[in-house]
This record gives sequence, structure tokens and C-alpha cells, in this order.
Amino acid sequence: MRLKRSKPAADSEANLIPLINVVFLLLIFFMLAGRLAPTESIAVDPPRSDSPQGTRATPLALLIDRTGQISLNGEPLDDAVLAERVTEIIADGPAHLQIKADATLEALRLVDLLEQLRAAGAEDVDLLTLARGEG
Repeated sequence: MRLKRSKPAADSEANLIPLINVVFLLLIFFMLAGRLAPTESIAVDPPRSDSPQGTRATPLALLIDRTGQISLNGEPLDDAVLAERVTEIIADGPAHLQIKADATLEALRLVDLLEQLRAAGAEDVDLLTLARGEG
């Protein structure tokens, strides 16, 4: 006696559709989640610090890379325009400024920048650092 083997039904292909849907949903989720964090306009590696990190709102973010290039809230600026822009912003009301400088930036360049900001009227200024042991 011969036994007939039946062909698998088309249901085996139908079982793959939910799996494909889940994979595509995960792909879309990770693509969107990867774009939620804003990228910085210039590459900066801040110095390490042992002091605790504050958690205040940051209306102004000033970045300065190892070559001295400056970016205020994502807009590249030179020193003269920076002082004017900070003066304009402070004229609208007190502003909190956070500076994220590259760890290899010359200290004198940072001191010059702080003097320019003080002359422009900036009073609430923080220098951001990473805690020791962080990335």
C-alpha cells in the first residue's frame, strides 16, 4: 500500500506575513528612535569632571571644538558675531548659557571666549564636563 504525502498548504506562507510585519515595524521604530537625538554641528569631546552634573534647562548651547570653531545653538559663528548675538539674546531677558568645549582646546582660547561673553553681558554660564568614567 502506498501512502500519499500531501503538499504543505498555502498557510505556511501566510504564517510569515505577521513575522515580516513585525520586522518592518521594528526597523521603522529604530530608524525613528535613532533620529530623535539632535546631532551637534561640530565634533566636540568635553573634558572629564568629578563635580556633580546640574539639570537646568539650556536655552543657549555654545559649542567650541579643538580648532576654536564656535557654534551657538547649532549655528556656526565667528567671535564678533557671537558677541553681538549674545548681547541681542540677553537684551530680551536673562539667559542661561552652557559651554561645551573640546577637552583638547587651549585654555587661553576658552578664557578669551569667557571674557567676550562677560563683556556681552552673559552672567549665567556653565562649562559642561563629563563625569570621570563616562564615555
